[in-house]
Order: sequence, then C-alpha cells, then structure tokens
Amino acid sequence: MHLNMTPEEAYGLLVSRNSIYIPFRDASFGTCMYNLDILDCLHAVHKALQYGWLNFSKFDVEEYEHYERAENGDFNWIIPGKFLAFSGPHPKSKIENGYPLHAPEAYIPYFRKHNVTTIIRLNKKMYDARRFTESGFEHYDLFFVDGSTPNDSIVTKFINICENAEGAIAVHCKAGLGRTGTLIAC
Repeated sequence: MHLNMTPEEAYGLLVSRNSIYIPFRDASFGTCMYNLDILDCLHAVHKALQYGWLNFSKFDVEEYEHYERAENGDFNWIIPGKFLAFSGPHPKSKIENGYPLHAPEAYIPYFRKHNVTTIIRLNKKMYDARRFTESGFEHYDLFFVDGSTPNDSIVTKFINICENAEGAIAVHCKAGLGRTGTLIAC
C-alpha cells in the first residue's frame, strides 16, 4: 500500500514466486463455509486506508503491542476513536492459571481518557453491568451464541446503539474476537 499498488498488484507480487498461502478459516469444528485469503485481507487494508481508518504514519506500534497483551487489558482499536474490541471483563481482577483477568474497573481510566462512552457485551454475564453504568457509561447486552451469527434484531440494535453513541464504543464477548469482530464489521 505504501507503493500505491492495488490489492491485486500487491497480491500478484506475493504469489509470483509460486508461494502457497493457506486461507484462514474459523476455529470452529464445523465445516468451513468460507475461506479468507490474503487478497481479501489486502482489499480490507485498502478499504481501511480509503476511509481513513488506518493511517500508517499515525499508527503507534508500541501502543498497539502494549494493549494487545493480556496483562495490559487485551484490547485494540478496530476503528480509532470509534470501535474498541476487548476481552470480556471478569468479576474481579486476578491471575488465573497464569492468565490475567480484568474487572470492569481496570478499563475505566483508559475508557474515560479515550472518550469511550458505551460498552456492548455480547457474551453471557460475567460481571454486573452497574460497575460500568455507575461510572457514567452506557451498557448494553446483545447476547448471541459463540460461533454463530447474530440475528437481524441484534444487528439492528447494535447499529442503532452505535449510531447514537456520543463517544467511542467498546465491544466485547468472552475473548473479544469472534462475536466482537462480527458485529463491529457490520
């Protein structure tokens, strides 16, 4: 993208050396219903650049690598200033089986500093939502089963919440990956 190539031109360079790239597939056990390949990813990066969602000159690699680590919150901006994906909070902050878990209060200072006003939970309730709402955040539950797709009602509610949020939206499921990424992609 720095060379002003189209996704197809960049992909052509990658495959011109007869390299084989295995497509991504979901981690679920069922039959894979789609493949996501490098060309799809290059198209996504191209679109993100077009919309200003990705700016290589402003991207802070150190900040990204810091916060994506579980001990530092396990979260990342998907669209800077609009959508933050994070791992679901737990009832209390602790280390469990060597893995750091964070209570809602662990996120509040960062959320306030970065104008996050709305939290959307997509998984079963692991913490009391009042721990966010009593700190001034909007909180919504839009549960759907892990590995499934959200129904039209959930998608419509999600879009409505996002379009009416005063600030950024922090979205989580259990790990902050599958369900979270699916709805943010809407």
